[in-house]
Amino acid sequence: MRKIKMIALTGILLSSTILGANTTVAQASSNKALSVDKSEIANNVIQVINELLNSSSTASNVNSQTKFSDLEDGQTLKVAPIFGQKTDTQFDNVLQGELNVVDGNEQLVPMTTVTRGDNGFVTEVKYTLDGATKTVKVDYNFAKPIVSFTNNSQVMNFKAEDGNDAIQKAATDNSDVKAISSNGADANGKANSTSVSGTMDDGNKSVTFTPKDNYISGIPAKRTINLYKESNWGKFNNSVGGTVNDVSDLTGTVLTNDNGNIYLLNTTNVVKSADGKTATFDYKATAIDAAGNTVTDAISGEPITYTSGEQKVNIDSSTVHPVITFKDKTSGNTLFTNFPKDKTTFTIADIKAMLPEGYSLTGNYDGFTATLENNKQTYYVTKSADITVNYIDVTTGDSVGSEELQGNEGTPAVLTKVPKNYKLVNQSDILQNLSVLTPNKNIYVTPKADSNSLNYTVTFRDKTTGKVVGTESQGSGNFGSYVGVTAPDGYALASVINHGFILLKNDQKVTKYVVAADTPYNVSYVDQDTGEEVGTQSGKGANESKIVLKAPTGYAFVNADDINYTIDKDTPTSTVYVQKSDQTVDNIVSGYPRNGNIKIYDGNGKLNDDVVLSEGSSWIIDKTVTINGAEYYRVATNQYVKASDVYKYTPLQTVAVTNGTNVTPVYNTKGQLIIDRALDVNTPWYTDRSATIRGKKMYRVATDEWIKASDATLN
Repeated sequence: MRKIKMIALTGILLSSTILGANTTVAQASSNKALSVDKSEIANNVIQVINELLNSSSTASNVNSQTKFSDLEDGQTLKVAPIFGQKTDTQFDNVLQGELNVVDGNEQLVPMTTVTRGDNGFVTEVKYTLDGATKTVKVDYNFAKPIVSFTNNSQVMNFKAEDGNDAIQKAATDNSDVKAISSNGADANGKANSTSVSGTMDDGNKSVTFTPKDNYISGIPAKRTINLYKESNWGKFNNSVGGTVNDVSDLTGTVLTNDNGNIYLLNTTNVVKSADGKTATFDYKATAIDAAGNTVTDAISGEPITYTSGEQKVNIDSSTVHPVITFKDKTSGNTLFTNFPKDKTTFTIADIKAMLPEGYSLTGNYDGFTATLENNKQTYYVTKSADITVNYIDVTTGDSVGSEELQGNEGTPAVLTKVPKNYKLVNQSDILQNLSVLTPNKNIYVTPKADSNSLNYTVTFRDKTTGKVVGTESQGSGNFGSYVGVTAPDGYALASVINHGFILLKNDQKVTKYVVAADTPYNVSYVDQDTGEEVGTQSGKGANESKIVLKAPTGYAFVNADDINYTIDKDTPTSTVYVQKSDQTVDNIVSGYPRNGNIKIYDGNGKLNDDVVLSEGSSWIIDKTVTINGAEYYRVATNQYVKASDVYKYTPLQTVAVTNGTNVTPVYNTKGQLIIDRALDVNTPWYTDRSATIRGKKMYRVATDEWIKASDATLN
C-alpha cells in the first residue's frame, strides 16, 4: 500500500487572484500547533493535562472520578501507561491524577505507593481517609504490539522439491518480520524493545508470528505458505484438445493443474514433422498468482518454473481452432485461456459464460468469429475483490467492529466505518488497495484519548496598532479540537491563520489579530447592453479584503474576475458590468488542471483552430446548448466549449474544517481518489470554490485537490 502524505496545517493560503489562478498550498508559518504528533500525545495526554492542573493537590476533570466511598478494598483500576523517565515522586503524582480517587468534596485522597516494579511502574497503592485504608491494584492499558511483514513476505511460495526442512526453516525465519509497539520507555528511562517469533501450524500451510515488547505479548499474525508442485502435463494437453492451428497458439497461455497451481505456458524445443501435421515440444511452465504476477521461490529467489518432457500436438491448418485469452485490465497480465472445441462463433453471452466467478468484462465488446486467418481473441477483465476489514483494538486484541469494502482488483477504497471512539494506529490504513489475495484483513485501532473539557480565552488585537479591541472570547472544548473564532463587531480577521486555533491545554491563552472593517464600498451593476444600472451592493469591510459579489436576479457577470471584489479605501465606488442570462446559478466554468488548453467551437460544433482558452482559466457562461448530441456552454458570441472539457463551480472565500473521525480523503477535480494524500482530521483549510463533482458537493483546497462537503464544515 502506498504511504499517504498526511497534511495537517493551521492555515492554507491560496493565490491572491482566486479565479483562474494557479493555486498553491503553503503552510502558515506563524502557528506550529498542528505539527505536534498526536499519536505521541494520545498516550501522555492525561499526564500533560494533570501536570497543567497541578493534580497533586486538586482532582482534575480529565479522568472519571472514583469516590473513596465506592472503592472496594483490593479493587483493580485500569489507567493509561505513564511512559518516560521520572522520579518516584513525579510518577506517583501523575498516577494519583490518573486514578483520581476523591473524597466527598471531590478532593484527591492521599495515596501511598505499596509496590513498585523493576521498571518503575507502580503496581499497588493504598488510600487512607477518615481512619479507613483501602488497597488498589494498578493495571496499565498497554497497547499490544502488532506484526508487520516487510518485503511482501506475508505470503511465501515454495517448490515442493525444496524439501520440508528447508521450507520450514525459511517460513519461520523472522528477518522480514517486525514487531511494532507504540509503548514508550519505562519510568527508569529504559527504552522499550520488541521481538517476534514464529511457529508452523495448520498442516504446514501457515506460520503464526507472535510479537511482544517489554510490557506485554502482542497480537499474532499469520504468514501464508503456498506449495507448488510439478504440473500434470497431460491435463494441459487435454485442456487444449490435442489439436491446434499452430504450435504458437500454445505460447503465452494460462492453465491450472490438478494441484490448483496456475501456470503461464510457453513452448520450447519445437520440432514439426515433415508433413507439418504434428509437432513435438517442451512446455516451460512459470507459476503465477491469481493476479497474473510471476511467483518467486522464497528460498532461491528465482521464478518457480517446471519444464515438461516431450509433448506432442496435432496441427490442423484447415480447421479453425479458437484461442480466447483473458487479461487483467490494470496489469495486462494473462489470467486464463480457453480453447473452445465445439464452435467458432461466439456471442458476448458465450464469452461471459467462460468467465470464472467474480470476473467481468471491461468495456463494450462485440462477438467474435474465429477464422483461419485470425483464430485468436483477447478480452480484458476485472475481478471483484471485495474484502472484509476487521478492526482490532491494540489494547485488548479484541475485535471491535468490521467493514465490507467492495470494488475490483487493484482499485483503492476508503475506510468509512472506523469504530466510534477509536482511531487508526496507522493513519495510512484509511486507504486500502483491494486484492483477491487478501479477502480478509485486520486493521489495528486504538481508543481515542478521553474527551477533556478544556477552557480557553481569546484576545483580539488590532494588527495595525497592536491594541486590544473588543471583548475577550471565552469557551471550552475537547483536547485537540479546532476552535473557530469570530472577529469583534467592526473588525475582520486579519488573515486565514487567525480564523481559529487548536486546543491543546486547559486555560489556553490565544491572541488573534484583526483589522478595522470600516471601509465603505458601493458596487453599481450596469447592463452592458443598455448602459442602465440594474442593481447595487454596498456595505463595509476591511481595506484590501476580498468579498464575493452576487449579480442581480436574471443577470450574470460579464467577466469572471469581477466576482471577487477587493475593497479599496481610495475607490469606494465601482461599476461592474453584467448581462441578462438564463445561466444565473453555477454559471462559472473552469478548465481541468493539467488538461491543456480548452478548445473553442462555433455554434455548429466546428472546431475553431485560431482560438483557445488557457488551461485552468475561468469563464462566465450565458447559455447551454446541445450540438450534434453533445452539451456545450457559450463563453462568447459564437464561441462554445464542450461541457466535458470544463466543470462548473461557485466562488467561495472561507475556511473548511475537516470533520471526520480519522483522516479526510482527497480527490482530484475529476472526482478520482488521490491514494497517496489525505488531510488530518479537525484541521482548517482555505477554500476558494465549491463544485458538484460526480454528484457530490466538494470544496477545493488546492489547484487539483478537493474534499467532500460531507467531510468538512465551513467556518
